[in-house]
Amino acid sequence: MARLSKQQIKQDKFVSSIWKGREYFEQHTSQFIIGIAAVVVVVVVAFLVISNFKTKEREAADLLGLGAVEFRGGNYQLAAVDFQKILDGYPGTTAAKFASYQIANAYFELKNYGQAEKYFRLHLDKYKFDDMLTVGAMSGLAHCMRAKGQMQEAGDEFYKAYKKYPGSYIAPDCLYFGIMSYASAGDSAKSRELYDIFHKIPSQTQRSMEVKRVLIEKGILNPAVGAYD
Repeated sequence: MARLSKQQIKQDKFVSSIWKGREYFEQHTSQFIIGIAAVVVVVVVAFLVISNFKTKEREAADLLGLGAVEFRGGNYQLAAVDFQKILDGYPGTTAAKFASYQIANAYFELKNYGQAEKYFRLHLDKYKFDDMLTVGAMSGLAHCMRAKGQMQEAGDEFYKAYKKYPGSYIAPDCLYFGIMSYASAGDSAKSRELYDIFHKIPSQTQRSMEVKRVLIEKGILNPAVGAYD
């Protein structure tokens, strides 16, 4: 796939094409959780590109735009290269804050969970600045642990993200994957604790039934116990 020029990124077509990426995340729960910054990135990129920023800010914004387009097109390795260039060459820019998050997503899509975890931690330790990105990075970190089979640790991280941001719109997803992770780890107490919260969320009725079936099959829930009906 040919790389887009800086001029092409500045066109309105760029913004509309990235906006369509939201549909992808809405259709893929796991990817949506770790791709929570997609819409925010396009707004920031558009602003930085058209604004009269300093040279370094503009250069970093151009790279962020290229990386975002490549990520959307499934060219995750190329996207990671551009995001890394931002982190190496423009660490003090606004674009670097987003690049530290998006490079983790790129590595996650490449199934390089060790690198994805490394950059999610980097974002949380060094570049954290926005609640939406923070909870996204926390849940992304949990997904890395889950992908590596570290179910207890994944459950703890999902629960941590939920407790820190219970009002976040991905809070139900953190509960859902937290329950499933704890269940896989055999932690009955934590599974029931999270399920007791999750099954009371009106919008999660269908998934709550799915979770209940899984927990019953694993012997974690007793179907006769009314508190968990």
